[in-house]
Amino acid sequence: MKALRVLRMVRQKEQDNDEVKFSDYDIREAVNEVIRYLNVSLANKGSQHLQKVCTFDQNELNATVGDPYWQSPELYESEIELYDSDEPLYGVWIDPRYDFATKGLELPRDYVSLVDIRRTDGYPLKPATSLGEVRSPWGDRKYIILGGRIYVKAEAFCICYYCSLQEVQDFDEDEIDLPDIYLDPVVKLTRMVLNNADVDTMTQAVNTAVDRAVPRRRYTNMRQRMPFRL
Repeated sequence: MKALRVLRMVRQKEQDNDEVKFSDYDIREAVNEVIRYLNVSLANKGSQHLQKVCTFDQNELNATVGDPYWQSPELYESEIELYDSDEPLYGVWIDPRYDFATKGLELPRDYVSLVDIRRTDGYPLKPATSLGEVRSPWGDRKYIILGGRIYVKAEAFCICYYCSLQEVQDFDEDEIDLPDIYLDPVVKLTRMVLNNADVDTMTQAVNTAVDRAVPRRRYTNMRQRMPFRL
């Protein structure tokens, strides 16, 4: 869903094409408030719209790593000379290489909760009780999440997780990661925020909009039970 399309529809519905009634900033903050409401409502319902799958490969990430001394004025003093000059800069050595078992990997910015994690060969990983368990000889079957990082003893893994919708920063470039079926509800809810709807009204409106889009979407191939049996 294009954020710019939401902006234009809100202005058209509010008859504010000349940008007299609301500024772009007002509409952007109203859209972002709606996104925060939607995040809570969709998360409570376990909506598939918030599910995302990512694959991380240690070797591929290491192939993109540059110079470990890249712009490092914040490095602390040590006996390692970074380069020769009249006033040489000293700093600690930073190893930029990725190691999922030792250093872990920072969780995606939009990560909320885990659904499933597997090695790329399809083997499902189970949660470990400690970091030492992941690094042990049998740790290739385990994972652990600590301090916003995930530790896996594998060169590559696939993670499925519930994400959060990211707020709009630029109407010209950003998109709202929702299908177009949510376009009219987002526009309607944005107008409610702009016209100072109270919290209870907004919560009920968001839940109603989500309830109309989410139910049974995940189970459309299932037969409906009959009210009787033979």
